[in-house]
Order: sequence, then structure tokens, then C-alpha cells
Amino acid sequence: MTKEHPIHTLTPDEALEALRSHRNGLTAEEAARRLEEYGPNEIQQEEQISPLTLFLEQFRNPFVYVLVFAALMSVLGGHETDAIVIAVIILVNAIIGFVQENQAEQALRALQEHSAPEATVRRIVDGVSKSLQIPATQVVPGDILVLSTGGKIPADGRLIEAVNLEIDEAMLTGESVSADKDLDIVDEHAGVADRTNLVYAATAITRGRGLAVAIGTGSNTEIGRIATLLQETEKGEGPLQQQMGRLSKYMAYLALGLSTTTFVVGLLRGFELQSMFMLALASAVSAIPEGLPAVMTITMAVGVNRMAERNAIIRRLRAVDTLGAATVIVSDKTGTLTTNEMTVQRLYLDERTIDVSGAGWHPQGSFAIDGEVILDPAADVCLGRALEIGMLCNDAQVDMLGSVDDGSQTTHKVHGDPTEAALIVLAAKAGLERSRLVQRHRRIDEIPFDSHTRYMATFHSQPETDNVLVYVKGAPERLLGMSHAIQARDCRTTLEGHDDSILAASEAMARDALRVLGLAWAEIPRDEIASFKERLEQGERVLTFLGLVGMMDPPRPEVSESVAQCQRAGIQVIMATGDHVHTARAVGAEIGILAAGQTVLSGEELEELDDESLDAALESTRVFARVSPAHKHRLVGALQRRGHVVAMTGDGVNDAPALRAAEVGVAMGITGTDVTKETADMVLTDDNFSSIVAAIEEGRAVFQNLRKVVKFLLSTNVGEALTIITSLLIFPKGVSIITAIQILWVNLVTDGILDITIAMEPKEDDVMDEAPRKPDTGIVDRDMVRNMVIIGILMAAGTLWNFSVDYRANGLVHAQTMAFTTLAMFQFFNALNVRSRTKSVFQIGLFTNRWLLGAMALSLLLQILANQLPILQTALGTQPLALADWGRVIGVSCSVFVVDELRKLVQRRSKPS
Repeated sequence: MTKEHPIHTLTPDEALEALRSHRNGLTAEEAARRLEEYGPNEIQQEEQISPLTLFLEQFRNPFVYVLVFAALMSVLGGHETDAIVIAVIILVNAIIGFVQENQAEQALRALQEHSAPEATVRRIVDGVSKSLQIPATQVVPGDILVLSTGGKIPADGRLIEAVNLEIDEAMLTGESVSADKDLDIVDEHAGVADRTNLVYAATAITRGRGLAVAIGTGSNTEIGRIATLLQETEKGEGPLQQQMGRLSKYMAYLALGLSTTTFVVGLLRGFELQSMFMLALASAVSAIPEGLPAVMTITMAVGVNRMAERNAIIRRLRAVDTLGAATVIVSDKTGTLTTNEMTVQRLYLDERTIDVSGAGWHPQGSFAIDGEVILDPAADVCLGRALEIGMLCNDAQVDMLGSVDDGSQTTHKVHGDPTEAALIVLAAKAGLERSRLVQRHRRIDEIPFDSHTRYMATFHSQPETDNVLVYVKGAPERLLGMSHAIQARDCRTTLEGHDDSILAASEAMARDALRVLGLAWAEIPRDEIASFKERLEQGERVLTFLGLVGMMDPPRPEVSESVAQCQRAGIQVIMATGDHVHTARAVGAEIGILAAGQTVLSGEELEELDDESLDAALESTRVFARVSPAHKHRLVGALQRRGHVVAMTGDGVNDAPALRAAEVGVAMGITGTDVTKETADMVLTDDNFSSIVAAIEEGRAVFQNLRKVVKFLLSTNVGEALTIITSLLIFPKGVSIITAIQILWVNLVTDGILDITIAMEPKEDDVMDEAPRKPDTGIVDRDMVRNMVIIGILMAAGTLWNFSVDYRANGLVHAQTMAFTTLAMFQFFNALNVRSRTKSVFQIGLFTNRWLLGAMALSLLLQILANQLPILQTALGTQPLALADWGRVIGVSCSVFVVDELRKLVQRRSKPS
């Protein structure tokens, strides 16, 4: 085997020769040598990061650097308490990050669990070829794998024998239907899903048996290559992480600028060098919102809880905000947009098209012709016969089919081919019970399905006669060639003249992405079974053709509205599936992903595009079909190059690398593999696409609340800084408007109580009416800066005025108490301002955030105690305030609320309708 001649382009004998193997298997000695050469058949993990290293990585954050600087400044300024608080904040955030990221390392371990624990191989022992059960880890290239129904394949292999072999490859390719396998040579450019002569490690055998020569083990299997791709993929940095990095730099510049300004102004005004140095350090500390990282974590944690209530489990906090910035969702089809349960949707019987409602493997549904429901489907001659054939010419089993008294669905489990399961469910929708039917018409013989003959036939006894019913299902054109008559409702007529209409109906179903089966039957004497089988196998016209059954893996009922909601919110939805092009096109059009003028691109076509051409193709392409794991990974990268924030959904192992590459990886909780769940940032507990939309809505609300918290904290810092610097300019030497401990109280107590509850603000009702924010949109924008400056000026002016008036009347300490209380009460009213950027607090409801109201009450109580309680008077350097003093404090501090309400009113009225 060489790169010039891929294994799937070789005949079985050529493959055996290329691998230096034999149909009887390897000798024990040769197998041992190859095990030494190639290593065990297991996926190798990348070198593990030690817990200590992972913990230390949490401190490599720009905002942490700024907080460390603030802590050092606090120590130098004699504010050890402040430094301790900052250190605790840094440590708590590091612990949270460490716990979350440590969970992500389980992804590769989950991949290993997909390896079959044991394998059956042919080995030559003492000169005799024997079938042996060995640990799957000991399978080597060249081993002859023995494959049988129900088993899991231990390694990639080239088939050398195949009898009715079908394999479920959905976890690898995304195909919802089991893949038929054969020995035929395949084109060298065929994708993974189209290499019908190959079998892949960790996939399951649903039907038949075979032999394969192992061509790849461990990391050299398809699943191993996915693991390698997963190891090499760096997790994309979310918009919030980028914005917090930028904000931390700005805060560092602001702290340095304010402290320098304070120091220079003080020296120019004649203050002592030492006192000015201490005041400058206090200014630097006050300019840094040391509680912001903790509040940011709390804000996202609140979002996590809200998302959990809407069936979305967040595994990494960073994903909460990133979801809110998502501009595109790349979704798998099978199990995500569809039910991953084959469902019969249409029948063609006696020149009638019968539509079947209901999705998935549940027996709820109806049969209708042109919208008119058939009340008793089993009583219809043709339909009843079709349901009976589907039930009896069938090897599948569906457990626990039905519903409970309250109308909710019971669980179900399918054994066998999903296509046959769909036929059982179809009959159950008409009220037929398979157990009774099987008992009445016992199977006495059969012709198993074969990929070459393309049909299956079963022979059933009849209780009141010696005749035998022969039920057949298979490819429509094959059954037509074996039929001499066609079943009508009242009689059987000659097939001549009906062929074209039947084939036209079959083609129409295929165009609608339905998998089409033909149904036929015959009634023969029991003693003619053997001869009848021979005539069938020779292709003689001995059957009565009944009709067609069209089935597909249907879209989830709620998906269309969810896709439409995404589009209204400015979010693109792209389907990337391993299914065939026509199936992907039909599903995409049905659920609204594929609009007029938009195209479908196949994996083979994608392979031929360079990055520039792929970027251009994304303008009009919304559906990608027959794509491999590498294609999905590349697609995510192309979208990111175009500036998109990508949420990638999936459930199979094949989706894992793309999930890690995307800003937000979304796994299905029910149908998803362990790999996708461990790799993903978010897991949907209901596998419902609409839950992604709900999570995006909550993510947008989280960003809104983060902005509100940042605005609140920075307004405080701007107000304090302006107050301190201006006081140095206008008041006499030695007069300090506020002490360092009072600044600390406002920063850590007043702000610290209010900012946490601002993070719990309910989402605004128009959060999904706007387009996604651009990834480079800052947490702080121009409007916010302008608003914060206005609020800061009002705070400084009000505080300075109250201090000035009281200083002349009551002395320095009482005036400092007035200034201190005025600054604290400004925060009280400013907390109401930041609840919405444009809406009045009376519009959003004064009592809708009860957490904030409670915090405001507590903040007011603590401020009263700070002035009235002797122990706090001593600690903070305050004096009691009279009722008239409180009246002046509240009258001045409420000005920020009045002014901001007026601003919002003007902004709403000037906004175009």
C-alpha cells in the first residue's frame, strides 16, 4: 500500500499483499513483532499539563496584572486590608478557572473509551488458522478482523469478505442510515462516507457478517486522526476575553494617569511630598475596580443558571458571553436539526399518495390523502397490506414503544436497521400490534437482504389455510422487474401501463430526499416454497407489486421557527452534514436554512477550493454536504477569518475538532457522544436546536448586564477621581475632602453590595431584536464614556458643593462625613440609572430586580451605621448627620438619577420609529 495507491483502490488480494498478510491471518510471532513496531491499538494522548501548571496559567491575565499592581500600591500606601481583599479576589478567580479548564482535559480520555474492549481476529497458532478473542489494544495492521452483527469494529480495515454487511457510521460520518458495505474498488478521491469497501474503528455492525484486513490502528485510524486534530486545535478566544484584556490595559493607563495627575497637582499646590505620594497611591487604587473580575464571574454564573433552566448546560463560563456575540451557528443535521430517527412520511399505493404525520420512533401520527385523514388505516386493503408487509418482512425490534397516560412519550430503543424500525413504527401508528401479527403469521422461511439482489423476502404461514404469504421489500425498480401484477383496492390488475407512474412517484420521493422502498407480495402453496425461492432469485415475474414507502430522518418540529428566530436576530445558520447532497438540500430548504439563490456545496467540491475561494463561497452557501471532520474544522476557520463568532453544534465524534475550534462548541446531551460532551462548551439536555437560541438570548443579556456593572463601577471611579483632583485645586493646603479608608468603604462596601445585584438584572425584552454585536465591540463604548463623564462630573460637583458648604459651617470632620455620604448615595441612585441604557426605570419596572432593591436597602442601612455607630465612626473618621444633613445629601445625590432619566427620554424621542 502506497500513497499512490490508497487501500480502497486495491482489490482484496492486492490489499492483503500490500499489508503482507493472508486470509488465514498472521502468525502469533508476526503479530507480536508488529505490535512492537506499531504500538498498541489505542489513541495516544498528548502530554498532559500538570495541575500546578494549569493553575499557574490562570494568573496569566492582563487584568490580574493590574490587580497585582493595585495590591502592591495598597501595601505601599499602608492599606493592607485593601491588598488582602484584592489577593483573595485573584485567588478565587484562579481557582474557578482551574476547575473549569481541568474538566476539558477529559475529552481525549473519552475518545479512548470508544475503542472496542475485545476483538475477534484470525491468527495462525501452531500452523492452524483459528478465530481468537484478544484485547482490542493488541490488534495490529495486517490482522484479519472477524465481523458479525452487533459487534464493534476494533480498527480500520479493508473488507475481503462481506455478506449483507451494514454498518452504523453515524458517529463518524453523520449518516443517519446504516452504510452498505461491499468489496468493490472505490475511486481514490472518494470521501470517508463513500469508501464502501472500508470499515472504521469504533463503528457498529447492524447487519450481516464479513472479514476485513486491518489497515490502521490507534492514531492511524479515522477516529485516531480526529483525536490528533483535536489535540492540535487551539480553543478560540472569546470576545469577552479579548475585551477584558483591552479594558484591563485601559484601567492600568487610567490608574497611572490619575495617580500621576494627583501627585503633580498636589505638588504644584504646595502639598508635602510624602502626603502627596500617599494620596496618589490612594487615587491609583480607587481608579481600579478590584471587584470587577469577581462580579464578572458572578454575572456569567447567573447566566449559567438561567441557561440551565432553558436546557442548556454551560461547561465553561467564558461561553456564556461568547454565545451572546455569536454571528453564525454551524449545525450538524443528524440528531441536531433532525430527530436521528428514520420516519415514514409518504406512501404511494393504488395511484394514491398518502401522507403520514408524526416524527421519530413514537407511534403518534395519522394517515391522510389530500388532507383528509383515513380513520381506519388497517381497513384499507392496500394500506393494510403495506403495513403488514412492513411489520413482518422485518428483522428490527423497537422496545417500549408507546406513551403513558399523561401523554408524554416513553423511552424507546431500536435493535437493528433504522429503516426497518421506521416500518414498525408506521404500522404502530395505525394501531397494529406486531406481537399479535407475528404470532398469527409465523415466519417459516426467508431470503435475507443482499446488497446485490437488493431485496428481502419472508414466508409466513396462514392460520386457516395451507397457503403461504410471501412478503417482499426492496429497491422499487428491482421489485417491479419481479412483478406481473399490481394491487388495487378492489382487485389485482396487470402491471403493464403502471410502470411509468410508479417510477415517476419513486423519483418524486427521491427528489424530496426520501429513501424509497418498494413493497410486493404473493400467496403460494406451502409445498412450492423452494421452487418459488428459486424463481425469485432468477428474477422471474412472480410477485404482485403493492406500492412505495418513502422515509427520511425528519426535521425536528420546532427547528423551522428556531432558524427563523436566528435569522431575525441577525444570526446565520449553516448546515454541515455527512449526508448526501440531495438530502441536505431538501432538509435545508424545508427548515428555512436554504433560501432561493443559495447553494449547496459538497465535501468533494470544498476540497478543490483554496481558502480565498472558500471565503467567497460562504457568501451564498448555507448547506455543506458529504463533509468530513477536516472539512468542518476548515469551515469554522473560514468563518472566523471572515470575522464571525462561531457556535458549532454536533453530536458525533466527527464533530469534536470543529467544536473545539469554534468560539462556542455545542453538544447534544441525549444523542451526543462522550467526546463531544467533553469537548463542548455547552451541552443541550434536550437536544433541541431552539435551546441554542434561548442560550444566545441569555448570552446577550449577560453582556448587557456586564456593561451595566462596568458602567456602574467606572462611574464611581470617575466621580471619585474628579472629586479628589478638583479638591486639590480649589481647597486650601492640608484640606482633604475624603480619607483613604472612606474611599475604601465606598469601593468595597457600597459598590460591592450593589454591583453584584446589578448582575442579576432580568434581560430586556428587546434583547433579540438587534443584530449580533461585532466581536471588536468594546465593553465600554463612546456613549458609555460620555454618560460616565457626565455622571462623574455631577458626582464630583455635588460632593464638592456639600463639602464646601458644610466645611464652613461645621468643620473638616463633619464636612468629610458629608462628602463621604454624598459619594455613597450617588452610587445608590446611579444603580437605578444603569438598569437600562435607554429605558426609564419606570418602564422596565421598579420592582423587577428585587435583589437590587434589597441591596439598596442594605447599602443605605450600612451608610447610616457608618455615620451613627460609634465603632464605625472611630474606624472611618465620621460624625453623626442630622436629618437635615441627610435631606441635603439625598437632594444632591438624586440629581444623577433625574439627569439620566431626562437623557433617556430625549434619546427615546429622537430615535427614528
